[in-house]
Amino acid sequence: MAKNKNSGYGLAMMMQIAASVGPTFGRILVVSEDSDPQIQNDSLSELFDPDDVGKVRFYRTLEAAYDAATSNANDVILLSAHTTHALADGIAWSKNRIHVIGMDGGDRLVQQGSKVELSGAVDSAYVIKVTGVRNSFRNIKFLQSSTHANALHVLEEGGEGNLYKNCTFTFGVVNNLDLTTATEVLCGSDSATYDSCLFGTETLLTSAARTVFSIDQVTTNQEFKSNQFKNCTWLISSSDASALLLKVIATTDVLFSNLFRDSVFLASLDSAGGIALTNAASSVGSLVKGCLAFAGLHTFNCTNFMTTSDQVEVSAPASSANGHEAQVPS
Repeated sequence: MAKNKNSGYGLAMMMQIAASVGPTFGRILVVSEDSDPQIQNDSLSELFDPDDVGKVRFYRTLEAAYDAATSNANDVILLSAHTTHALADGIAWSKNRIHVIGMDGGDRLVQQGSKVELSGAVDSAYVIKVTGVRNSFRNIKFLQSSTHANALHVLEEGGEGNLYKNCTFTFGVVNNLDLTTATEVLCGSDSATYDSCLFGTETLLTSAARTVFSIDQVTTNQEFKSNQFKNCTWLISSSDASALLLKVIATTDVLFSNLFRDSVFLASLDSAGGIALTNAASSVGSLVKGCLAFAGLHTFNCTNFMTTSDQVEVSAPASSANGHEAQVPS
């Protein structure tokens, strides 16, 4: 049966894909790994043949699709959701207004079907470093699985107005989780939106006083500022009670107001060695330039939410006097 854009099947598929992409005028670029089902690859390659001027629209790697995407044109990259999209190196994402969508059905809060992973022993500090403007990433699990000693981050965010929705950022190997310098996210975002994202994991044991989400400058002289977090979860399994789920690194790292709505900070208690944390988060003393505001805060298995709390405000009433720690129901 013909599966090109003019056939009944092909036309229906193109309409379905167009509906998933949302409001954009950009080109659609499709990425499907060689190890994806052959019938899927055959169908997609026929649907997304080169356009009228010979530009390719079907790719085997995310890197190739990113290279082909035009900055500021609101191009869309669609990732298949069967096989992990392996990277040869970390991606320095400096282009603007490119939208990446994992085609796994969407709306997952964990275990997204479209996975982007750096593995082996690649010497890259990050899986992806975003410094561009108004990009968006949806339905993607980003994994730092490189065993190299410098593979210390999953996401480095120093862009402006970027969107992350239903994304997970996690380590895939335990090699560097005994280092205080390892952090899933190094965040210096300007006006970013993080919606229904998961930072960290409970399936690998941290054994050092490290931080899952570190607020720090990524782009020089750009503070973490005017950001919005909605329905996000910070997660860790740690044998070190001094580990943190979120930390402001320095007084130069925060500006203006940053709003966290319905945030969950969770330390796993488990047979692998996970214990309660002393603090879920930490600000920095003498922070005066900006603030972190938490509307609807929930912490679990953390003695305190935060003890160093300069320029931090929490609107939700505490369930006890013990630093907003959830209590066992009675």
